[in-house]
Amino acid sequence: MGKMVAKMDDPKYKSRYANFNKTLQFNFTDSEEDNCHIVFHEGTAKIVDGVNETAELVITTTTDAIMAIMDGSLSPTRAFMGGRVKAKGPMNDLIKLQALMK
Repeated sequence: MGKMVAKMDDPKYKSRYANFNKTLQFNFTDSEEDNCHIVFHEGTAKIVDGVNETAELVITTTTDAIMAIMDGSLSPTRAFMGGRVKAKGPMNDLIKLQALMK
């Protein structure tokens, strides 16, 4: 998650997400204590521990799957198509966030 948030310091990403004001919830099926959400606001992002019940976007997966996505050994698209990641929310927003996971 830190890797995603750190990319927001790059002017290219800051500009791309300047008007992206959403909350992305991560629910981990194998480790509920690791559940967290990322709040995107005006080109910034911050990680918050716990569950945000009103998040516009929700990713449900395992900690192993998200680590594989973040280290580049599993593509977000392949994880989603293979059922290792489930997503709820507007698909165009989820696709936009995929760039931060690479």
